[in-house]
Amino acid sequence: MSEKRIHSITIYPIKSLGPVHVQEAWVEPSGLRGDRRYMLVDANHQFITQRTRPELTRFTLHEQEGGFLVKDLLTNSQKFLAHDVALGPHVSVHIWDDKVFAAQVLDDWASWFSDRLGEKCFLVVQDPAHVREIQEKYQTEGSAQSSFADALPILLCSEASFAAVADALGEELNPLRFRANVQVSGSAGFEEDTWAEIQIGEVQRWKGAKPCARCQLVNVNPADGTQDVRTLRALASFRTFGNKVYFGQQFVPISLGKIRVGDLIQVIQTKDAVY
Repeated sequence: MSEKRIHSITIYPIKSLGPVHVQEAWVEPSGLRGDRRYMLVDANHQFITQRTRPELTRFTLHEQEGGFLVKDLLTNSQKFLAHDVALGPHVSVHIWDDKVFAAQVLDDWASWFSDRLGEKCFLVVQDPAHVREIQEKYQTEGSAQSSFADALPILLCSEASFAAVADALGEELNPLRFRANVQVSGSAGFEEDTWAEIQIGEVQRWKGAKPCARCQLVNVNPADGTQDVRTLRALASFRTFGNKVYFGQQFVPISLGKIRVGDLIQVIQTKDAVY
């Protein structure tokens, strides 16, 4: 097997909206800098997701100096989300079983998204003073928290794993369906399931905390929001263990710093996979 290296790095600045591909990223306690720090919530402050609103794929993000340009492909309208955007009061938001205080984003973002989605909603951003704590068993010396990701800070998958699902499906597969942060080359299919600890580059170390259980979100075509149940069905045909369907490994940083596309990945410690 060839050397294992980072093939691509992707962040999702607003949860469930479009990806931003980067060549390098700072690793912070809550994951890759800029990843899932923003989130849309409804009038009851429940998080909004592609699981129930696949049309969220209509919003793309493009990194620009000082922030991100958010585009609505349906209406061709766009709005700039500055890193230093004005913030309003804190509200308690709900994401799965967690409740955490987040700051409302002003600059008419609530109106902009509400008008396009046809329901009252708000854009919120994580506040470093109100962290979203992860379970103690997953905590490391470098992190005890997560972003607005579904669970743990970083999701890693391999090129070979994507290829295995495409083979089961019988056609090409867009890896963005799985919304991973880091894609790895040079490993065997689903080898990442067995990585208990890895080193990236010279000093970066991550803990392989748990496999990622998948749902109908992988059926959503990231290009247009259409759904095809065959994707999850193909994955489930050979990746179902204990009534859950798994793809990818969730990681928690042990040390902080920068990662880059092309960085060498060394497996420091292994573990038994879920199967």
